[in-house]
Amino acid sequence: MQKKWFYRLLFSYVPFFFFIVLVLMMVFYYKWNVETRERIQNTNDVFASHVMNVMDSSFQTIENFVIQQMLTDEAIKGYFSSIESVSPYSAYEVSQRLNNIKTLFPFAGDVYLYKKSSNEVITDNSIFKLDQFADASFVEAAFKGEAGVQWTAPRSYNQFKGEMRSDQVLSLAKRVPITSSVPNGVVVININLGSLTSMLQSIKASAADSIELLSAQDKPFKEPGADLDFKPNAWAISTITSSYTGWKLAVKVPKLEQGSLLAVFFGAWTLPMFGAILISLMFLMFITHRNYKPIEEIMIRIDRYALKRSLSMGKKSEHDEFQFITSALDNLVEKSNQYELRHQEDLSIRKKYWFYELLEGNFSLNQAEWETEAAQLELPESFHSTLVMIIEIDNYQEFQAKYSSRDQSLFKFVIHGVLQEIAQSQELTVWFEWKEADQLCAILYVQAEQDYPSIEPLAQLIKNWVSTNLKFTISIYVGTRGNEAEEISHSYQDALKAGQFRTLRGYNNVYYATETQSHLQSDIYRQLQSVRSLVKAVRAAEAEWQRILEELFVDMRTEQLPREKVLDIIHYLFFALEKEMEDLPPELARHWVDRLNVEARTALVATDLIGDIQVGLQDLLNALVASIQEWQLANEHHNRIDEIKLYLLQNYSNPDLSLNYLSEKFDLPSRVLSKLFKAETGERFVEYLIDIRMTEAKRLLLQTTEPVQSIGEQVGYLQVISFIRTFKKAEGSTPGEYRKQHGT
Repeated sequence: MQKKWFYRLLFSYVPFFFFIVLVLMMVFYYKWNVETRERIQNTNDVFASHVMNVMDSSFQTIENFVIQQMLTDEAIKGYFSSIESVSPYSAYEVSQRLNNIKTLFPFAGDVYLYKKSSNEVITDNSIFKLDQFADASFVEAAFKGEAGVQWTAPRSYNQFKGEMRSDQVLSLAKRVPITSSVPNGVVVININLGSLTSMLQSIKASAADSIELLSAQDKPFKEPGADLDFKPNAWAISTITSSYTGWKLAVKVPKLEQGSLLAVFFGAWTLPMFGAILISLMFLMFITHRNYKPIEEIMIRIDRYALKRSLSMGKKSEHDEFQFITSALDNLVEKSNQYELRHQEDLSIRKKYWFYELLEGNFSLNQAEWETEAAQLELPESFHSTLVMIIEIDNYQEFQAKYSSRDQSLFKFVIHGVLQEIAQSQELTVWFEWKEADQLCAILYVQAEQDYPSIEPLAQLIKNWVSTNLKFTISIYVGTRGNEAEEISHSYQDALKAGQFRTLRGYNNVYYATETQSHLQSDIYRQLQSVRSLVKAVRAAEAEWQRILEELFVDMRTEQLPREKVLDIIHYLFFALEKEMEDLPPELARHWVDRLNVEARTALVATDLIGDIQVGLQDLLNALVASIQEWQLANEHHNRIDEIKLYLLQNYSNPDLSLNYLSEKFDLPSRVLSKLFKAETGERFVEYLIDIRMTEAKRLLLQTTEPVQSIGEQVGYLQVISFIRTFKKAEGSTPGEYRKQHGT
């Protein structure tokens, strides 16, 4: 029974094997035959081209030599220049020249000259009057230019009238003199067609079946009335056209090469081919037998299982292996259904996973794989473009404190449903997930007929519905459009960047990436300068720090800085405060450094809106300034330093102001004065004085038209070079440049 399955398996694909082998043999023979014919044809083309080149070269050599003789030979030139009949000696000399030409070229025929003035024809062995010359008609036509300037087709030629047999020749006629447009004679060169044909036949003997020379009209160079034995453009025949004469050369492949293709194929390939088929068949049987073993083992087990079951039932019956297999397959299908149910349960997890991968830019599927995955997840397989929209619950800390976990989940479900319903009403396909506790991210699939502005009603409708029907608000960030799946992460990042402007503009708004991108690259150099001024004022406990703080936040709002840059400024403010407090008493400095790092910075960074950040920062700085003022009042030299500061404000224009000058005036050692001044103000004396002078210099530059030298003298610099150098070091530009940049 087991062998029956083996034969079934073997004979199920042996016929197919033979069919494939037969098809491959036919294809191989056809391909081999075509390539062989092409190689033979190409070889024949090269041979024919070579023969034609040799023949053209010979004809050109004859023509060039004859022209050279006409131009250089004195005897021939003298003959044509004379208007009288030629003398016997001169005729003999010219005849010898023509005979030399005939002897020099093996297949050249008669060469003769015709002079119009004497109406004579001189050949290589005779002299004739034109009316006695048998080829007179050709001579007259050549003299008139009617014979052409190239070699003629085969024509009949006789030297003497009355000859019974004519020779077939190819002729070239040149009017003499060669360089004159007014001829007085003709030179005619004849090529014996029989000699030319004999030469071609000698070449044919070893390399071609036949070689035929044809005219431009495909007429053979044979006896009049003879036709070709073959078509010039058929296979195994190479036809080459001469660019010199216009004649054609047809060369036919030897019969041995045409007729032996099949014999060579079978002679060279039959034995190896049948050997390969036999080996393949044996290998096929071996592989079939080897691969049959698992089936054989299965069938043995089925037999054993059926026998064991029959014995357990107390009766022996014929078993049907197909029925057994059917039962096993039914069980397999049932198990598969169970796995399918689990698979459906896992779809939501997979959907969320790919959602996060798309947003984070870790998408690793190609187009075909994504189409398969999208079909399973019931998502659009293709789209014109996509857009990411982020819905964030405003003031989420208050939202958490106000509502229980159950209510929070309910509200999030409501937002989820509102988004889906409004998107459907706008005919938009949307895929959304809660990515963060306070952020619902949505990928909008935009079709070709929808444009970016069409998304605005969707965002506005969602925001308005929530603010109207719920007791909290949301902010919506809309990213840029992407045309590929890989660009979804860019749209998500753009939406997040647009959301940074919530800090400035407040809650319950829609922020579009296309409107906010221009502000993302804003420079904060000016704000950082304001921070330095603010820190100095706070460290010195001066009242103007509140004005500087207010101007700083007004500037940030005016520049529409994103949250990221606002936080950068806040972090820099805390860093500068820590540096300035290094000169305070250790106890006071340690207390405020800990408070700034642990409490204040964390609380301010977590604050959403810039107004709340400003209020929190103002309260913090108020407390810090109060602590510094309390310490200053406890310092016995506080009043003395205040007097010095006031003196500097009133006398900054004095060019003699220095630490030694103040030391003598206020009766304090210069080192003690320097130390007390640094501890009280947080700045060295020189820096403090330069700051006062530069502030006044900037005011004068912007509010007056006085020259730079005059302004420098008013703020304490007698040398304008010193003033310009100090100003550029402090402000980054010269006084003149500063006036141009900031003047109205």
